[in-house]
Amino acid sequence: MPETSRHSLAIIGAGPIGLEAAALALELGFDAHVFERGGPGEHVSAWGHVRMFTPWRMNVGPASARLLSRHGWSAPDPAAPSTGAELAERVLAPLAATPELKARVHAHAHVVPSARHGARRGDPAGGAARAEHPFRLLVRDAGGRESFLHAHALIDASGTYGQPNWAGTGGIPARGETYLAPQMSYHPDDVLGMRRERYAGKAVLVIGGGSSAATTVAALEQLAREAPGTRVTWVTRRETPGITGEEPNDVLPVRAALHAEGRRLQSDGSPHVRWWGGGECEGLEYNSATHRYRVQFAAKAGARAEEADQVIVNCGHGPDASLHHELRAQEDEPGFFILGAKSHGRSSAFLLETGYRQAVRVLAALAEAAGLRAPQEA
Repeated sequence: MPETSRHSLAIIGAGPIGLEAAALALELGFDAHVFERGGPGEHVSAWGHVRMFTPWRMNVGPASARLLSRHGWSAPDPAAPSTGAELAERVLAPLAATPELKARVHAHAHVVPSARHGARRGDPAGGAARAEHPFRLLVRDAGGRESFLHAHALIDASGTYGQPNWAGTGGIPARGETYLAPQMSYHPDDVLGMRRERYAGKAVLVIGGGSSAATTVAALEQLAREAPGTRVTWVTRRETPGITGEEPNDVLPVRAALHAEGRRLQSDGSPHVRWWGGGECEGLEYNSATHRYRVQFAAKAGARAEEADQVIVNCGHGPDASLHHELRAQEDEPGFFILGAKSHGRSSAFLLETGYRQAVRVLAALAEAAGLRAPQEA
């Protein structure tokens, strides 16, 4: 069995939560290493054009701020708004490049699965007996080379952004969706910037009823005012106007404003946006001669079809359980924790500061088990 120090810690994901956990782990004396499938903060950069719901004071982890400050970093105005790009450029990139973390953040290191060395998920031994088996990670680099790494503790902070939900009824793909998915969009596209030419002057169908869909439709409506011929059809499962997950008396003004704009656009607030609710996506077709999509929906009134030049599926994101299929993630798996958005399943209510508080509690438990000094709750 491979020898591992009781202070060894592997962290999957170099986003805000994973890097915060790493910064805190180093303060406590862990031998921590972070494995990121892409580059540090890559998923945050992917939605960089989106304005975050929370101000700076809620977006920077305490341990990350302490580490950055030791190298002359100036904190942004805590009350100011920020975008994903600003978070990635002003916090995540310099954080991963600090001398303390640079050699410990392994970019383009894809953790394919993780398990216990010498133990299976179905083995009868549990608790302390399983803890004697170190975690075993199969890691694949950018060139396809694979290696095994081992650690005494494991944190999964890989998030959910890389696993968008399907448009089909019940959360499974609609007919034809898996084939057409590579040419459609499943994230809030930068329709006013880098992706403008893809949508300007086109008929665009947006499927989804949450904050991501509202963000996309609001941007497309602005594009329609700037680029004649741009038309938006918005279809949601919810039959009545409203945004999935919205809260009455929302304490976050940016989120409240977005949801209000979404409801306005659903209520004939713009001549460029046509909304209808109660639609369940059943199938998608693409005509290569006309370069247009035909999307079939089931509704209370019967079958209904929509045609469009482009289709955007904004049905949220979900956790990928394949990383820890051989671990007892829903049971007692000593030394293993899921942090961040992934720990909230399909909920869109997760905030970064929630993940930062999770990191304090998890590192406290790991530090106690390893005989290290426990962190203080921020």
